[in-house]
Amino acid sequence: MKKNPTDFLEPSQLQLNNLLKYYQTKQYDKAEKLAVSITKEFPKHPFTWKVLAAVLKQNGRIEESLVASKKSVQLNPKDAEAYYNLGIVMQDLGKLDEAETVYKKAITLKPDHKSHNNLGIVMQDLGRLDEAEENYKKAIAMKSDFIQAIKNRWLLLFNQKKFEEALLDADLCISKGSRQLDLTTLYALGRIDEIYKRLEVRSKIDSENISVAAFASFIAEVEKKETAYNFCPNPIDFVHHANLSTHINDSNSFIPELINELDNVKKIWQPSKKTTVGGFQTLTGLNLFESPTGKVEQLKSIIINELDVYHKKYSNNSCSYIKKWPFQNYLNAWYVVLKKQGYQNPHIHPGGWLSGVIYLKVVPSLDKNEGAIEFSLNGEYYSNVNSPKLIHQPKLGDIVFFPSSLHHRTIPFSTNADRIIVSFDLKPK
Repeated sequence: MKKNPTDFLEPSQLQLNNLLKYYQTKQYDKAEKLAVSITKEFPKHPFTWKVLAAVLKQNGRIEESLVASKKSVQLNPKDAEAYYNLGIVMQDLGKLDEAETVYKKAITLKPDHKSHNNLGIVMQDLGRLDEAEENYKKAIAMKSDFIQAIKNRWLLLFNQKKFEEALLDADLCISKGSRQLDLTTLYALGRIDEIYKRLEVRSKIDSENISVAAFASFIAEVEKKETAYNFCPNPIDFVHHANLSTHINDSNSFIPELINELDNVKKIWQPSKKTTVGGFQTLTGLNLFESPTGKVEQLKSIIINELDVYHKKYSNNSCSYIKKWPFQNYLNAWYVVLKKQGYQNPHIHPGGWLSGVIYLKVVPSLDKNEGAIEFSLNGEYYSNVNSPKLIHQPKLGDIVFFPSSLHHRTIPFSTNADRIIVSFDLKPK
């Protein structure tokens, strides 16, 4: 069989440098276009296929990413990173048995803490808990400060009610979004006094941690006793409602035009590691309010004006949430389209200060709160049947603001319709 002359050629260094530059600066459309061009000219160049696979994944095209990932492995079967990347795509697609095989191949080629961690997640999802724990252990042995593996092992132990062992891992989780795990574990152990002591210490050295604030609100309500953590002790009291109609004369025409603009924004079905189920969400890392134009720019302006109203409304409150209000801030916004039976799992926004939702399409409640937003102090791993809840059934054009530390979820709906929102976080600069 005659070989193509390009089999022996490689892309220029300039092409590869540009490809890497586009990928590293998150110019994924340019990266994809260049990678496709290079693979057509040099179809046997494994590195380009590997980058193309990564770009396609970032652009939400998971099935296509799988094809490119397999190609990169086929062309360079000794590349451990290519196998690792292939494993991630297979995990995203729910192909757990295949992901297991691929991660094990990556580890055979080059043992790595990330491959062991991901293999641990696969084992956990497959119900093979001993193997999951063993892989987390290996990942941590390779990188002692690998917080993700420590957190994964904490969850494994916590779910098995091995709370004393879990607490050892929780105390090692020092990343910003993990600093409440020790409090969660102590609550499961019933060690309430220790929780209050730790919250007193945190209030002095880590007083604006959204995850810790969420737990502090929960435990204060359960115990009917204030904590020293004064970020936002009663977040449900800070839920605020308004409507687009108070800011613009003709919201009935504004909303369809805004939706039409948003339809051109790239979005992905049920993105992995997000709370959206049964719906589309803007690609990770894409901020609608970064350089907005048209109706999106107008929406941003409306939100900024309503934020001024909000802050003035609560300005007499003494909690840190208001007293330390981040006047130097920025807005990060995204777009969610839920379909029939779609919902969002309970969550908070650990990177935010204030969060908000603007309702561009709503669904009928059918007297069952379908499509409503429910606020609660209960967390994913801690809850109490007596914790207060607040349900808001949105109307078209509603604007809802709330502290980022307040847990919230979308109640599923049975109507064959779209529920469309723009969500955002106000973040300190």
